[in-house]
Amino acid sequence: MATDGWIGGNALANMQAMEMLRDLAQRSSEKAVENLGRLQRQQQEAQTQLGQLQRYRDEYQRKLHDSLTQGVSSSQWRDYQQFIGSLDKAIEQQQRRLGEHQTRVDSGREHWQGERRKLNAYETLHARGERDAAYRQARQEQRHSDEMAAQLLRRQQDTRHPQQG
Repeated sequence: MATDGWIGGNALANMQAMEMLRDLAQRSSEKAVENLGRLQRQQQEAQTQLGQLQRYRDEYQRKLHDSLTQGVSSSQWRDYQQFIGSLDKAIEQQQRRLGEHQTRVDSGREHWQGERRKLNAYETLHARGERDAAYRQARQEQRHSDEMAAQLLRRQQDTRHPQQG
């Protein structure tokens, strides 16, 4: 019976440690979600900026086309071309930034998924530990109940059949 107390105490310590690990994994998972959200917002901002640059370039291209129908000087033509070239470079840079943001989002998503898997594992182990503890408790209560019933039966038998001697 003394070993049952030690095992029970050890089980309690294990449950407390498991709860602590589960709580740490929960916080880590929450941080990973927050980080993923921040990365997704940054990616969306980069996508919005790229869209703005592309619309601006398209608008400027239309203006150039309209100006060409009215006639432009060679210096105006060169200025238009240089400006469109600058816009094209800015668009390329923004596309690279967007790709970098996508890579970060993908990495953040993988990190969050890993943290979530870890949390699920701890939750599963914790639930299993609680089931085991409940089972041990039920067994201990059953043993105690059986002992009490056996003692009661012995007393009843002793009162019905007193020993002679």
